[in-house]
Amino acid sequence: MIKLTEDAAKKIASQISASNEKDPLRIAVTQHSKHKGFQYLMGFDKKTDNDNLYDVRGVQIIVNNDLADIINGMEVDFVEVEGEESQFIFKNPNDPTYKAPTE
Repeated sequence: MIKLTEDAAKKIASQISASNEKDPLRIAVTQHSKHKGFQYLMGFDKKTDNDNLYDVRGVQIIVNNDLADIINGMEVDFVEVEGEESQFIFKNPNDPTYKAPTE
């Protein structure tokens, strides 16, 4: 199951509202070309028969069935980086480069 933080859900909902988007948000994962980790892609797309549909915090998300094990437990966050810079962050314990937060 995919998780969205409240900040990520609000940002996605605002993008949907601003663009009047009707299609669900697709999250895709590929092997990064330069290191062992994953690369994450997001965009609005039509659902196919080979997709799982999730409703997370009111956001419709589709993911290819083949990625179910890879995205299980992944959390998407939206953070301010520097000044007015912001970005989505993918916290995926299935990513070989993932480092769990230390307490």
